Amino acid sequence: MPAGFSASSGAREGLAQLASSPVVQAWELGMRLRQRREEVGFTAAAAGRAIGIIQAYVSGVEAGRVKLPARRLAQIVEAYELEPEEAAELEELRAGAARRGWWHEYAQLFPAEFLRFLGYEAGADHIRSFHPEAIHGLLQTEEYARAVIRGGTTTIRLTEVDRRVAVRMARQARLNGAHPLRISAVLSEGALRQQVGGPEVMRAQLDHLVRLAIERPEQFEIRVLPFTVGAHPAFGGPFQVLSFPSTRLPALVWQENLTSIDIIDQSIRVTDYVVTFAETRELALSSDDSVDLIRRTAKEMM
Repeated sequence: MPAGFSASSGAREGLAQLASSPVVQAWELGMRLRQRREEVGFTAAAAGRAIGIIQAYVSGVEAGRVKLPARRLAQIVEAYELEPEEAAELEELRAGAARRGWWHEYAQLFPAEFLRFLGYEAGADHIRSFHPEAIHGLLQTEEYARAVIRGGTTTIRLTEVDRRVAVRMARQARLNGAHPLRISAVLSEGALRQQVGGPEVMRAQLDHLVRLAIERPEQFEIRVLPFTVGAHPAFGGPFQVLSFPSTRLPALVWQENLTSIDIIDQSIRVTDYVVTFAETRELALSSDDSVDLIRRTAKEMM
């Protein structure tokens, strides 16, 4: 059996964490099948002929966008000469990938790429984010989220606000449980002072940030980039770097602006964002000094 395909307690731990997201399970399944296909010397077309399917189906499975029935996976396992232990892991991923994530209930509200992002977020174990104007969605209180959604764009109907808020709150379930999501957030000082929802809502939001940073410092690193820094590497808008529990999965970048959303998976571009985040984080206040600034800013919200 090729190196990297042996089961281990670490691999099992990773599979357990991935179980919260069928999107990430499908992604890893596809990556592992493509890796094995290349190891045995099959092109996608040759693999399709050996299994009795078309090349497009092989490519779709490897991209994580086509559901794979159990009988079809069994055919692939035989064609690729996979060991039973590896086949069992792949079947576990396949079964998980066949589930529907909670976010599919809201498919009419969001574009497919955003729903896919929700799947990645649900399966991530660490998010590094920079936000210049707003608090990160996973750190928002319900009333702050409502104010952002209601006032953030003219394309959102008032009848959709409650459901969009419900989605944002549902995303925060990943902050709890057996494998809670870790967040390293760099916020511009402007995000603290922009009075979203008014002083009362904003004060409650800032108090919430302080509680997270103080009560769960091992999970939440919240640092503020003060106005005095001036120009900095992250000029240009918000972004998030998502990392995953499986060592087989690379980091991804999510970027969203007024007119477009984008999942970035090219390794060179992702590395640029990782470096940008690290350099911006170094310019930010320390965690303790950030908490002090957030507290002082909250007191000004009178």
